[in-house]
Amino acid sequence: MASASFCDPCSEADKSLTATRYCSDCEERLCTECAESHCRFKAFKSHHVIDLSSIGSNTLISAMKNCNVHSEMMLDYYCTDHDIVCCRACISDKHRLCQNVLPLELASKDVRKSALFHDVMEDMTHLITTLNALDNNRQSNLQSIEKIKSTITKQIRAVKSKFLKQIDDLERELTTALSSLQRKHEIEINKQKQEISQVLVNVIENKNEMDFLSDHGSKNQLFIFLRQQVTNIHSAEVKIQQILSNSQEFDITFDEKKDGKLQSLGSLSEYVQQCQVQYKPRKCQHAQIKAEPMKNIIGFEQDTEVQLKTGEKYVLRDVSITHDNKLLLINNSSTYSKLYVYRDCKEYETEITFSSTPCCVAVIPGTDRAVITLHHEKSIQFINTTTMTKDNKVKVRFTCYGITAGRDRIYVGGTGGTIKTLDNNGTVLKTFQQGSGDIFLMVYDDIHDHLIVRCVGKLLCIKLDGTLVYSKDVSSIAGVTLDRQKNIYFCGFTTNNIQRMSTDGEKSSKPQYVMP
Repeated sequence: MASASFCDPCSEADKSLTATRYCSDCEERLCTECAESHCRFKAFKSHHVIDLSSIGSNTLISAMKNCNVHSEMMLDYYCTDHDIVCCRACISDKHRLCQNVLPLELASKDVRKSALFHDVMEDMTHLITTLNALDNNRQSNLQSIEKIKSTITKQIRAVKSKFLKQIDDLERELTTALSSLQRKHEIEINKQKQEISQVLVNVIENKNEMDFLSDHGSKNQLFIFLRQQVTNIHSAEVKIQQILSNSQEFDITFDEKKDGKLQSLGSLSEYVQQCQVQYKPRKCQHAQIKAEPMKNIIGFEQDTEVQLKTGEKYVLRDVSITHDNKLLLINNSSTYSKLYVYRDCKEYETEITFSSTPCCVAVIPGTDRAVITLHHEKSIQFINTTTMTKDNKVKVRFTCYGITAGRDRIYVGGTGGTIKTLDNNGTVLKTFQQGSGDIFLMVYDDIHDHLIVRCVGKLLCIKLDGTLVYSKDVSSIAGVTLDRQKNIYFCGFTTNNIQRMSTDGEKSSKPQYVMP
């Protein structure tokens, strides 16, 4: 193996010439003569040759260059239809019918000026800023608790002076309780700080490598690295959301006992509120490929018909689709009350039986979890959509029917127009009521922060604080969903059709689809 200070091609020829340049595409060190020859060859003219001194101690490339499916093949194509970097073997295997497959050299053209490069850099900066703010917040809370401890200790001692020797035992009891509270919160906060530090170190390392690749890496390497960072950023965002959902700002107060009886010196009260640092993920857009504008749906036609499992009676109540294209069907039949799973929205895969009749189902975006309502038990139950197994069950304490989910919130509706907002662990955060009609189906509009719900004969648009935006008369109870432009599609129970309505609820527009 060639020495780090010598030219790699010359070392292969048993020559020891000092390397001065580095080709990041070939990953070889070059002497002055080899570098000049390298740049003269037509095949190598597009290669990125830099000064060897600029590499320093950096690990130049962590972006994968070989296909993870065909390990012997290089990544040299980009399929815009599937948004994936792939090799020649992948093209013939899985992308033969794709209309937009580009050579990597063309796809990565002007990558440093692309929206993807800008978004990934902005996302990394945003993550670092949020993590630093979160770490500072945790440190501030630690210092605040320490100051509170000092203040309360003085208060305890002031009360102690009024009761002379009788208060010694009570003082020790309260001081111990105070220290216990401090230790409890200190352990929790330090644990969170470790999690924050781990995510922060990873993001900073990726940011440093991005900065280096931006200046010294090849276009191919930068493009591949950018694609990988979209996944890394999403993972970091999920982790941050988890930390934020578990982060609370702790406070302790001391209530002095003011009556004449010496039974205690007072009591400690613990106040908890949600961490004040907030994080809203930036959405990474596609890179240099010019995005096609979203086209309005101008009509419906039947595409695929799902062949339901035979031998069972069906009363299909609700439907949802996972991120890996699995169709979840709720059967509300009293004798076959199950959730059915169909792979690729076509082929029966498995089914899940619950302790009581399931009502509605919603997939939680950006996770491998779904959640269903069990109205007879006044509960919801989580499902792992990777293993298709039941997870924990949570009491919501009202008869619940409809359910929908955003990235970090779950919304459950039921009797008397009641709607409860929960976090992704099932903790109830807020309850409000809109009207008196039972809410049977719900869908969340993440752009406008609205809930579209169906009651008997009504379709309602509701803000997350419970304010009614509008109400429309519709036929009985049936399904409701949204497209990417947040147009509303709802079924007619007696009219046997699907209708579309714009997001403001004012304009009814085609298409309409009459179901066979």
